[in-house]
Amino acid sequence: MANTKTTKQLKKKDEIIERMNMIDNELVSFYEFCEHMGFTPREMELICSPLQDIISKYHFKKLFRAIVLFGCFFGIIYGCTQISTLALHATALARIALIEVMSLWDWRYLFYETCLIENPLYGEYTLTKNDCVTCESLDTINILNSVTYDLILDNYLNRDIPVIVTDAMDHWPVMLTDDFYFDNITQLYFHDEKLIDSVPCVLTTNLRMGSSDLFSFLKLISNPSVTRWFVHWQNCDIHAVKALRKFYQRPYFLSNTMSPAHFNWVLMSSDYGSTNYKKVELDFGLIMLIQLRGKISFRLVPYKPCNEFCPNLAGDLHQGEILIFRNYLWTLEYFPGLGLDNIAILSESVWDPNSV
Repeated sequence: MANTKTTKQLKKKDEIIERMNMIDNELVSFYEFCEHMGFTPREMELICSPLQDIISKYHFKKLFRAIVLFGCFFGIIYGCTQISTLALHATALARIALIEVMSLWDWRYLFYETCLIENPLYGEYTLTKNDCVTCESLDTINILNSVTYDLILDNYLNRDIPVIVTDAMDHWPVMLTDDFYFDNITQLYFHDEKLIDSVPCVLTTNLRMGSSDLFSFLKLISNPSVTRWFVHWQNCDIHAVKALRKFYQRPYFLSNTMSPAHFNWVLMSSDYGSTNYKKVELDFGLIMLIQLRGKISFRLVPYKPCNEFCPNLAGDLHQGEILIFRNYLWTLEYFPGLGLDNIAILSESVWDPNSV
């Protein structure tokens, strides 16, 4: 029975090949006839246009069918990811698959890559040992007040030296009230329809939620029985970035022409008792860490190769103080003030001293 079926398939395949060869021979004969009759390429194109239209329609239908199938396939996958139970199972299966694949391909290095496809025309800013002279003699971070833009620019920002300013927030509305608390942050997201579905680019916390859903997390910490937690998340959705700006302003010592923050972060904690530093993954630019309530302890660690020549700079940032630095040289780590309720906002802005 199987042999009969195989024979029929081979016979059918031979018939198709024979027909295709026949059609091909007829087209070649037709082309040679047209050349012999003296038709120009343009005239031959017009004569063959009905055939070309049929072929084009066939390819279009084939492409359209493939697009629809792919669209349905990815639509089903996306729909499944929106169902928490299915998404949880799919994540588990994906992890198992990745573990099984490791015997054939070790993909773990991709986890630490910022870009999966290398662009030969793009080159990141690279530190050299010559850059390290700006930090090799530093041992503390200066704490200043009543500063000017020129002083900050010439003595700190242009030299990649961090500085703390203590009086930049004295007249901000958020600092002139005793009513500012976690609820001001959570209610901002709950009452703005554009923020309800906002997804942070990064969310790190000690509370286990099973997902990185910011809305679920904010509902969780709104419960007074939930204690001893910390969180920091990065807003990269433009609506969330703009909404958070209501809680901070451009400090008086920076130029009015400076670009507004393109990303911002929220750092909050309540009675959290760990002294382990948490790293904040920042883009390159001008960084301002704004302490609205409580206190945090921070550490600035030089990038390689400057970590061999420059010390780590550690300090405490108290309520009403701003830490400002360019992070071409420094990475930021922190831990929340012990036994305190803390709220800080971190802004990331494009920095070009020639345009400000």
